[in-house]
Amino acid sequence: MEMTKGIKHFALWTVLALCLGIAFSGIALGQEEQDLNNYACKDVMRMTGSSRDVAIGVLHAFILGKKGTTKFETTQLADATDAFIEYCLDNPNDNALKVMEKMTKTR
Repeated sequence: MEMTKGIKHFALWTVLALCLGIAFSGIALGQEEQDLNNYACKDVMRMTGSSRDVAIGVLHAFILGKKGTTKFETTQLADATDAFIEYCLDNPNDNALKVMEKMTKTR
């Protein structure tokens, strides 16, 4: 059980680093503008591997920015991520950003 938490913590740090890299590469490449409000749970859940990890990391980072903080607890983020995934599997048409906001408020 403790090993799983350690892996989750490492994964979250990795995702946050990937998010920063992707954000900057997207600006440099001039990619099309995206809106987090346009993503349903099913859009995130259909992603695979690191793409899904990055999408979830972006949602977490957006919420941290909205709260005006750079501080977070990895255990709470991991728990919110697990709750987000479980909820989205059962409610694929719900807005992913709103679901993540809900999951982070309860953690």
